Amino acid sequence: MRRDTVKKRALLLVLALGAALLLCACRGHPLPDGLEESALLETGRAVVAQLNEGDWQGVYDRMRADGRESTSPEDIQTYIQAVLDKAGAYVREDDSLTTGQTLEGTGEEYGTAVFYCKHEKKDVSYRIAFSTDLELMGFEVKAR
Repeated sequence: MRRDTVKKRALLLVLALGAALLLCACRGHPLPDGLEESALLETGRAVVAQLNEGDWQGVYDRMRADGRESTSPEDIQTYIQAVLDKAGAYVREDDSLTTGQTLEGTGEEYGTAVFYCKHEKKDVSYRIAFSTDLELMGFEVKAR
């Protein structure tokens, strides 16, 4: 199988995991016990900054082991660069929220930090999912 095909499949797997993790991100469920809203937002903002600075390796290194198995820094770059090409450079954060989720199948609870940000050309939403230990589980970034 060609390397490009393998990379595309790995990226699609990461995106599918991220979408599954974040499907209900805006429902406003309480955060899991022990997960503080301020820490979740602070850590999420750090990931948003890394994505906008092009620190693909740094974002990859933040991911917990199961996420790192199915992606690479190059996959993250390809995914985010496609959004940023449409949206332009980051300008500011306009709004944020947090919500708790439960992973179907395992019952694992996690928190999602959601950021609505202004970019030069389009607004962008960032949904960043973290375990209760603040390990990066996945993310979804969309130009709106």
